[in-house]
Amino acid sequence: MYIRKFDPWNSRLCTCPEKYSLNPYTGCEHRCIYCYSSSYIREFFNCRIKKNLIKYVKRDSERLPRNSLISLSNTSDPYPSLERYMNITRECLKIFRNYGFRVLVITKSDLVLRDLDILEEMRAGVAITITTMQHYRRLEPNAPSPERRILALKELSERGIPTILRLDPIFPYI
Repeated sequence: MYIRKFDPWNSRLCTCPEKYSLNPYTGCEHRCIYCYSSSYIREFFNCRIKKNLIKYVKRDSERLPRNSLISLSNTSDPYPSLERYMNITRECLKIFRNYGFRVLVITKSDLVLRDLDILEEMRAGVAITITTMQHYRRLEPNAPSPERRILALKELSERGIPTILRLDPIFPYI
């Protein structure tokens, strides 16, 4: 299955709601120096598409309980530069909208604004991460500026999309 149950600890101590996770792309081009995924995914900073992903997302969606919560993406960013012309995340959102799934988009990219038309038609929220306003080029060399991310959050919120500003990871003294 491409859409997998998200179970970080497999423990009763976990307070996370039951959810599923989908990473539309393998890898991430933001090249964040603190990225844990680069330690276990080969060539992580070389973002790649997944062959026949849309076909498998449709198949997996048939099997999921209605009203499922799907997180896009826990390991990579759903809006790499490839997304500008591949539209893989956009197609996944359309599928999830049609099935009535709830979606949480986790990104550092303001490209999420392109999909406002779909997000407005579904139960979706968007979380955008900002680590620092001053040192972001050293920490997240290929990510959009924090200012662009804040403007994206503002526009999403003004359009009625629930938003989350993630301030993480925390670096002492930065």
